[in-house]
Amino acid sequence: MSVTLAIRFPLGRYHANPWDRAVNEGATEWPPSPWRILRALIATWHTRWPDLSAATLDGLLDALADPPCYRTPGTIPGHSRHYFPNLDHKRGLPDGKNQRPAQLKNDPSGTDMTLDPFLAVSPEEELLVRWDATLDDGQWQVLAKLAELLPYLGRSESVCEARLLDEDPGPDENWWRPEPGGQTRLLAVTQPVIRTALEASTTDVRRNRRTMPAGTRWVSYAAASAAPAAVLRWEDGQRDVTAIRFAVMGPVPMRATHGVLLADRAHEVAGTALSKAGIPDARRREIMGTRGAGTDHTHTHWIALPGSAARGAPVRNLVIWCPGGLRTEEVQALLSLRKLSGQRGDYEISGFPDLQLRFQAAGAIGQVAPELCGPSRHWRSRTPYLPVRHRKRETPDEYIAADVTAELRYRDKPSARARRLETGPAMTDRWASEFRRRRTREPLAWENRRPAQSRPGTGLRLEFAEPVEGPLLLGQLSHFGFGIFVPDLP
Repeated sequence: MSVTLAIRFPLGRYHANPWDRAVNEGATEWPPSPWRILRALIATWHTRWPDLSAATLDGLLDALADPPCYRTPGTIPGHSRHYFPNLDHKRGLPDGKNQRPAQLKNDPSGTDMTLDPFLAVSPEEELLVRWDATLDDGQWQVLAKLAELLPYLGRSESVCEARLLDEDPGPDENWWRPEPGGQTRLLAVTQPVIRTALEASTTDVRRNRRTMPAGTRWVSYAAASAAPAAVLRWEDGQRDVTAIRFAVMGPVPMRATHGVLLADRAHEVAGTALSKAGIPDARRREIMGTRGAGTDHTHTHWIALPGSAARGAPVRNLVIWCPGGLRTEEVQALLSLRKLSGQRGDYEISGFPDLQLRFQAAGAIGQVAPELCGPSRHWRSRTPYLPVRHRKRETPDEYIAADVTAELRYRDKPSARARRLETGPAMTDRWASEFRRRRTREPLAWENRRPAQSRPGTGLRLEFAEPVEGPLLLGQLSHFGFGIFVPDLP
């Protein structure tokens, strides 16, 4: 008889430091050691199923004491670097005998670097762990439930989904097997299994001056004919995340009328973050819409979301919406956005204070920003609509109606009746005139000197024949927070 666990890592990463290796060596334990797997089952019992009797669990651990075989998916090693203060990071100010010890200052040189090694693994592939063991019906059901409850394997970043297979996968020459003289050694338990020894923390083991946990032994593993590692293609990653939401905070609020500056700066910083994260250049351009990438508006929108519809309302949230979806590595890169400001060397952009971004949510746009999604038949401008076409011999209403129809058709939306919030001969209404309608590198002076050719803007109400789903982002600079429509009461 055999018992096989199938384990998948949906975030595409596995973090686990080998017992006998230092963190800064950059090594990752692979496959997960038998000792680690049994400890994970015990931890799941403690935290998620405490009603299970200890005797039942002990019987299961004894049945799984022999070292298992493994079938491993392809992996790619990687690491990130982190800096933390050491004992020299803070020092007393030497001048003055009346100096109090609390008067300290930062010494930027007093930092140490540590590595966070990991293995990138396809979220779609499964790690198989197979024991030559016989379980009775009760033990089988217990293991199946513990596997279902298992939150992670290795470090807590290694989120996993585990299941107990009903069938025997039949190991072949590509499986890792216990073998004397194998190239990899893993920590396994000795028999009889002592649960309290498996529950001991690393600190407890070191305090007892042991080089190995009690009740453990090293087992050598080798693959008799190792299969080539599966190459993780960039296209393999899932794209379940289409939106990321940040809270925008700062000592001085940023008015929504200057939201285009925030969106433009976030776009710029995110492009640098994606490059540093190693995102291929073609994919980065696809996300950022660089040089007018032909993505049919599936590249990223940077939405500085006003806190309300009131005039002078501040920006409360920054929503990053990528209709084409984002992979795990891309989400991690975008989460590096922390601080934004209008400081450009010695020059500071007016109306752009120092801001901090606090991550709030990531997922589908309907979950992350439901206020933008509807469905609804009636929609109203939250930020001004900036027409795309040049106005010819048309009235303002005819011009806006034709422009909105073209924009909706371009986004595969049905046509709608468009009504301006403020009627009159002027294309730019009073509300829209308060908004800065150019990005950072588009000077306002040009617009002020030539008002006849300035970018017009207006508030609109849209009425559809049937309810439509949002987000509705239309017109010029719709990827930078203009033309935001929200559901409206009729």
